[in-house]
Amino acid sequence: MPAREIHTQITRPTRSQISALSRLPVAAIVDALGKTGALTPDLKSLTLDVVLCGSIVTALGPDVTVRRAAIDLAQPGDVLVVAGGGARAHSCFGGATARHMQSRGITGALVDGMVRDVYELRRIGFATFARGTNPINYQYPVRQEEGAVNVPVDIDGVCITPGDVLVGDEDGAVVVPRSQVEDIITTTQAAIEEEADKWWDRRGQSLGAVQKLADAGYRIF
Repeated sequence: MPAREIHTQITRPTRSQISALSRLPVAAIVDALGKTGALTPDLKSLTLDVVLCGSIVTALGPDVTVRRAAIDLAQPGDVLVVAGGGARAHSCFGGATARHMQSRGITGALVDGMVRDVYELRRIGFATFARGTNPINYQYPVRQEEGAVNVPVDIDGVCITPGDVLVGDEDGAVVVPRSQVEDIITTTQAAIEEEADKWWDRRGQSLGAVQKLADAGYRIF
């Protein structure tokens, strides 16, 4: 991950593609991606009932000025991903920043680290994922020499490129590569419809699971 770089231009999916992804469950998207792209379960929604979806802008490191540069470059409908290294001793995101981001049309944030002001985040409905909460924030600047904006970042083995799409709900969060967005929308929608039809056809019927296990060698008493 390159440091001390600020990239002002990124390529984003269309608004209609973002809207379509926002209506799809994260679990179904993960299935369509072949069980890839899901972020660690340690990164949880702190604002339940609020879906996180948008094209990604990245801030590398926990420094406030680096993060603010990413916010300045973000466009309405974007999501901020803060690659904070998973640090738990301090928070690097809170309510004041969220309110400002919301005023600019930014739809949410995922922080690889800790956040605070959760009551405020929930009150204003600002979609936020993080590893947890900590009321103690950093004394800034912090590791500013390591920072960067709109560079690829890695969070727990998932490579996140600016312009990819982040989708998050109560199941977790997933990164959809920008090059795959349209295919994933089509594949996920088709799979959901097929699954609904399958279970509709099975309504009220035995699933035949006991016989299948007997055939596999289970002893049935």
